[in-house]
Amino acid sequence: MEDGKGGVFVRGLEEEMVTIANEIYKTLEKGSAKRRTAETLLNNQSSRSHLIFSITIHIKECTPEGEEMIKCGKLNLVDLAGSKNILKSGAREGRAREAGEINKSLLTLDPVINALKL
Repeated sequence: MEDGKGGVFVRGLEEEMVTIANEIYKTLEKGSAKRRTAETLLNNQSSRSHLIFSITIHIKECTPEGEEMIKCGKLNLVDLAGSKNILKSGAREGRAREAGEINKSLLTLDPVINALKL
């Protein structure tokens, strides 16, 4: 979503700084717990929301000359909401509308994923 100033705003976005691997796992679990799921005929926990984790890693190293160097890497984990065939999933009324919205949102997700490359 645009923030009205030409920037991007993501409702519900959280950013956390972690320093050890265990904190990364806890953050992943915390984000996963916020996902919406619903039961369908095809899956007892069908994901009803997209989830994107963007992990940026900064590593400080010293060169043989004693200079400090920072190496950066970025990993994006993208888990898409379940896009199911409405007839096979048994979706009715609200769930059928929700499935349609999920399918529409998948079409708009391409620019989001491309923006993550930056």
